[in-house]
Amino acid sequence: MASVQGIMDSINSVCRSKGGHYGGYRCQVVSWDDVSRGTVGGTLSCWGSNITDTYLKSKSGASLFTVRSDNWNEKLGVVRAEDVAVVAGSGGGPLQPVTLRTVLQQLGQFGSYAGLDSSADLSNPELDAKCSIRFQTTFIPVDGPDGCGKLEFATEAYNYNTMDDADPRNLVLLCTSQGMAVQQDGRGTKKLFHHAVDDSGVIHRYWLEAEESRHHVGGEQRETAEERAVALARGKATSSVIGTRAMGQRFNVLMTIQVPLQQSRRPPQRKCWGGLMQPLIGLTSGSGQVAMEACSASDLDWELLEDEEDTFCVSERDRDCCRQSRRKVPGHSSAARVSRGSEHDTWSGLTAKSAKRNPSEHVTITVVIYNAVKGGVPSAGDVMAAIDDLESLYRACAETGKLADSTFDFMKEPLKVDDMMDISAKLAFQPPSVAVVGFDTFPTA
Repeated sequence: MASVQGIMDSINSVCRSKGGHYGGYRCQVVSWDDVSRGTVGGTLSCWGSNITDTYLKSKSGASLFTVRSDNWNEKLGVVRAEDVAVVAGSGGGPLQPVTLRTVLQQLGQFGSYAGLDSSADLSNPELDAKCSIRFQTTFIPVDGPDGCGKLEFATEAYNYNTMDDADPRNLVLLCTSQGMAVQQDGRGTKKLFHHAVDDSGVIHRYWLEAEESRHHVGGEQRETAEERAVALARGKATSSVIGTRAMGQRFNVLMTIQVPLQQSRRPPQRKCWGGLMQPLIGLTSGSGQVAMEACSASDLDWELLEDEEDTFCVSERDRDCCRQSRRKVPGHSSAARVSRGSEHDTWSGLTAKSAKRNPSEHVTITVVIYNAVKGGVPSAGDVMAAIDDLESLYRACAETGKLADSTFDFMKEPLKVDDMMDISAKLAFQPPSVAVVGFDTFPTA
């Protein structure tokens, strides 16, 4: 099995050598999945009123990665909440695709198992007409018998604007074709697990599992009736409509939806540290004077930072690693079946049970498409197919572009001095198988 670093080096090499739209993607160990980013004099900053770093790690603690556009000025799409499908069940009802709009309107019902007020309606018709969406992919190294190679993992999220577990910045919906798990931001880094509730109402938390399949990289997975039956009998995920209509039926999707909440206190915001980026502000002791400069990566020449044998990887917001790549043996890649894995623990539920929607911030959606690679590194063809898939999904959005574009002004706002004064305080703290009903039919609002 190839090392994670070897897989990253190989993917980055393909992206650089092919150029074109492939050159706009690279492996990132940290993904900036922000609801709202700040600007200084019209220039993007790494600060913001609702910003989240997302990590992908194996059960053993090894860092994984996603293949995505530049973190700084990321590629995004715009979709309506009614045009996004989520597989969910409410009150013991069947597991079936419903629109994100329905989920937001009835989030109290969908999240009541976790302690959310059953009457909670977190929809906002005006804001939900424009949700930002980002598409990413990954290749997970798997090992095991033929056809059964797998790896357990979890997503970890660090929201810079949550100071107290009782006062989260976002509700976080973790969505796969096996259902939706309702959770929240916290003071520190939080692992996001899948959930299942037993007959006694106890919430069990599960690792996620990526397993190789017979389906190729790129595009949807259309299963035969026999294939679905076998997967269900094994307790594994089956393909279903999920995400945007253009995504079709898939079992290799992990979709994270951040629903911004109204906090009881004003949170601090992010600061860039070290590496290539200098601190954004300098506080002059005793003067109360703030010197501020925009932190921008738009002028970085990536070609100068990496040659044909080097990988420049953004591992933290201080961008600090650069390693030599090694030639690797091509392995076999496939669409990964993303299912509930082994049990992690039981959970007492949400800390914040009375949630109120933030009146000015839009929902953001992060779609990660999982592939498995066994016996080596992904081939150039598979890397290109995975990125072509992302590009086709962006093209199918109502609008697409870069965060700096005016199209995405709805998820940016000018930074204020007061917003940045508190940053140091935050930085100092560092089940049974269920068949999906109507899996092949996109829901209506």
